[in-house]
Amino acid sequence: MENKNTSTHNEQKPESPKEDSLLPIVEKGLFFHDSFFEDIRKHFETAIDQILDTWGEARSVSDLMSSYRRVKERNLQQENQVMAFSEDDQNHKVVLDVHDFKSGDVKVRVEDNQVVVEGRVEKEDDDFKSMKSFYRRFNFPGKVAMEAVTSAMSSDGVLTITAPKIPQAA
Repeated sequence: MENKNTSTHNEQKPESPKEDSLLPIVEKGLFFHDSFFEDIRKHFETAIDQILDTWGEARSVSDLMSSYRRVKERNLQQENQVMAFSEDDQNHKVVLDVHDFKSGDVKVRVEDNQVVVEGRVEKEDDDFKSMKSFYRRFNFPGKVAMEAVTSAMSSDGVLTITAPKIPQAA
């Protein structure tokens, strides 16, 4: 005889299913030219400079991204994925390079009061098939309006996530 009223501790549904927490990614212009990214651009450039310094790579004055992507091609470690953080009175922002995943699948979602970014891309050359992926979780200090988090991607593959702060009562 089958008992259908067994323990339910593993059967509880999460408050918001993963599908419902996926955020749309708004497409924008080139990162270094679109005014949408103007306030975070300097932080991103500094993060690129740090990676270039780590690998002793000369900077191309005309194209910082090309210098960075050359380093990344030679040194594929996840820590070479450029990331920058900033905050002002109203928002926290995270910017990361997802250029390598733009032709694949990039997802941003809110999960357990965190922002999760994941990317996956498959490449096929003749008989050789490879898959590359990444997974990042971001926590923000203080109170954040998680339901109002937005994401935008530049046409050259730089993802920006904006998390609005909840004003603290004085």
